[in-house]
Amino acid sequence: MASADSAALAAISGDLPLRRQSISTSNFDIVQTYRDLLASDPDLTKPVAAIESLIVLLNTVPSTTVYETLDTVKAHCDRLKASVANPVPLTAGTDLFLQYLVSSLKQQEGSFDAVRQHLLRNGRLFAQRAIAARNGVAEAGWRFLGEGKCVLTHGASRSVTGLLGRAAKSLQGKFRVVYVRDEARVEENDRVVKELRGMGIPVAEIPEAAVAHVMGLLRQVNMVIVGAEAITQNGGIISRVGTYQIAQLASNAKPKLPFYVAAETHKFVRKFPLDQSDLGFKQKMLDFSIDAASKQPEDAVDYTPPQLISNLITENGVHLPGHVFEQLLSIYGSLNG
Repeated sequence: MASADSAALAAISGDLPLRRQSISTSNFDIVQTYRDLLASDPDLTKPVAAIESLIVLLNTVPSTTVYETLDTVKAHCDRLKASVANPVPLTAGTDLFLQYLVSSLKQQEGSFDAVRQHLLRNGRLFAQRAIAARNGVAEAGWRFLGEGKCVLTHGASRSVTGLLGRAAKSLQGKFRVVYVRDEARVEENDRVVKELRGMGIPVAEIPEAAVAHVMGLLRQVNMVIVGAEAITQNGGIISRVGTYQIAQLASNAKPKLPFYVAAETHKFVRKFPLDQSDLGFKQKMLDFSIDAASKQPEDAVDYTPPQLISNLITENGVHLPGHVFEQLLSIYGSLNG
């Protein structure tokens, strides 16, 4: 990323004022801003909350040059990612906003203040479109369901809930949902199930230990639809822990069950994990103890490789996992040119 930023800076240096200055000290707290945004709006995803935080930063912290603006944003991006156990979803948002920032600085003409105001106006529009993408996911994916079909899901993905809600409007609830409960998140389970049933969708709740039984012996499931915190460059996903084993069970079912991922494209991230040990951050899943209850990390995630994923359902349509690499190449190609 550093080399790409340097190339981008060199590319725009001839058009805009670019002189090295020290960043002004500021009391702006990017971490608290991010947390406040997430707390105030439950519909915000982590990447969008990161983007919104950076927009607030640009509107709060003064800067007078291209270098100063980019250096300030990059420093706060690093600070924000360092504040969380799993920085991958935030990285998707911060990288995307930085690319947008460099592209805007490169294309705009006029005074730097005019350019900065343009960034603020269009940055907010950028974030609004990212939030609205969830409706596009629902429109792209609801037709996978049909009368009499049964879909299994788990977690609290707003994209999945929106997709199921959109299907309920057209099918009058004539499909069913098997919801896999996470016993560590009782309130979340109850909220999601209540919301689905409020849409007129019949919901059966099962514990995680019953997934294989329901998929295999009873053959009650036609497909699996889950969300994701991030979609990696190779088309895999980082999502709620347990997603990987559900994907494996779907792949080994007789007949094989399609495994769909509903997620917005702003969750695409330039990361290429090889396996569970290559997430890029540590989470202590094994807590060996002889005198106390073992502790599990909060918001634990796992990695599901692309070969277990049938399709990605995004606001831009339904794609094979390989689409992610092509999309990221298109988005970030300008940074490497």
